[in-house]
Amino acid sequence: MFKTIKRQLPVMALAAAFGAVSLGSALAADGKALYADKGCAACHGEDAKTPLQEGFPKLAGQNSDYMLNQMKDIKSGARTNGQSVDSMKPIVEDLAEADMKAISDYLASLKEAPAAVAAPAAPHPGKTLFLTKTCVACHGKEGKKPLPGYPAIAGQDKAYILAQTKDIKTGARTNGKANAMQPVMHLVNDDEIAQIADYLSTVK
Repeated sequence: MFKTIKRQLPVMALAAAFGAVSLGSALAADGKALYADKGCAACHGEDAKTPLQEGFPKLAGQNSDYMLNQMKDIKSGARTNGQSVDSMKPIVEDLAEADMKAISDYLASLKEAPAAVAAPAAPHPGKTLFLTKTCVACHGKEGKKPLPGYPAIAGQDKAYILAQTKDIKTGARTNGKANAMQPVMHLVNDDEIAQIADYLSTVK
């Protein structure tokens, strides 16, 4: 009898170990739980579209691959502008790529409900600039359907758009597609950038 128990103990321990691995994998795959556990809501809001401070980006509905690449760049040090170093880097340091992918996929799934159709209004001057200054070529109509690797910027926080555009123009931000955007920044002055940012922040 004692020999039988001894033979069963390693098997039970192995089963328990596999159970722990499965539980860990389940947690890693739960982007919603990771978003809450890592304190992301402290800056980006519980709904990921209501930042608690001006200048932080809205993440709900953003392109999953884009968000994954930004987290990887912040972790590696390829992106250092904005709040990346002080706020984000300590958080992503402990995240495996599978965790970052799970968070990105969860955030991308948070699509906003269609807005009610409003009465036609005079075109926003920023919309005309967005269409004529090549922005639409990469970020898509109204900033909603970007090319692969580019962010969706419709409805984004105005201060965040301004800060990122300024950093790309000055060369402070060089990761991702910044190098593709930087050469065309001469097409817009500061006032035009502000109008484009204001327009994009109003798009639903």
